[in-house]
Amino acid sequence: MTSSERHLIQGQGRWNYNDQCYKDTNNVFLEPGLFSIVVLAHGRPENTRKSVLSTLDCIRSYDGEVEWVFVENGGNKANLEFFDGLNVERKVIIRQKNYGINEGLNQGWAISRGEFVMIHENDWEAVKQVEFLSLAKQIFSEKGDVGIIQLRDPFDPHENHGRGKPLYNPWSCTEEQVKQAGCRVWREQTSKGHNYLMADFPNGFNNNPVIMRKAVYYQCGPYPEPPVGADPRHGETEYQARVAKLGCAIAYIGVPLYWHMGRVQTQGF
Repeated sequence: MTSSERHLIQGQGRWNYNDQCYKDTNNVFLEPGLFSIVVLAHGRPENTRKSVLSTLDCIRSYDGEVEWVFVENGGNKANLEFFDGLNVERKVIIRQKNYGINEGLNQGWAISRGEFVMIHENDWEAVKQVEFLSLAKQIFSEKGDVGIIQLRDPFDPHENHGRGKPLYNPWSCTEEQVKQAGCRVWREQTSKGHNYLMADFPNGFNNNPVIMRKAVYYQCGPYPEPPVGADPRHGETEYQARVAKLGCAIAYIGVPLYWHMGRVQTQGF
């Protein structure tokens, strides 16, 4: 407990020692309604800046609480200075050596305090300015079985290897393609009139920009981490199987929001 005014925002009162109470939760790392945005950076400060600022522009009008968790996995000084200089209300910065994407993301998950966590690597850019956190909160609130909301534009022209494959990106497929694959896609609408999509397909988890309930992460466990010297790839396939076994529903936000910042163009289906 401290009486310091250093971190109080303008108009905020100091501690009131006559009001002795605690947060109404048994798990301080699962704050109801809080969004945590875990940003994983591996150098490339020009990409990091463009990526993070595009998201900040989207959610600037969001009136709920947001926690930012910045993980610099390569010790890049420019990224650290950028993160430190961002004027956001709740912020954590982690600096560590690069032992792989999944270890960095697990670090972010471990200290995040939100009920909902957005995975945001530093090579994804929001190409449509839409305040999507309110939309996500509506979906999660009204559809208790939704565990993951995908934010990537299904028709993203950059390195979009799942496009046209109903088992990985059913939002980009025709009704006939989805039906032949034994999957199903349907439309939903929130009580406030926002249209979005839901689907039952086996590979609803990926490392593209997604928002997950922390309850799903708790049930599926941390992302698989390869030991040093082994294949360092994401381990997405194993985690997809865990999420599929859990059986949570998958939604697509309904807005063509994020594009990969790579420059390899998708070559057909």
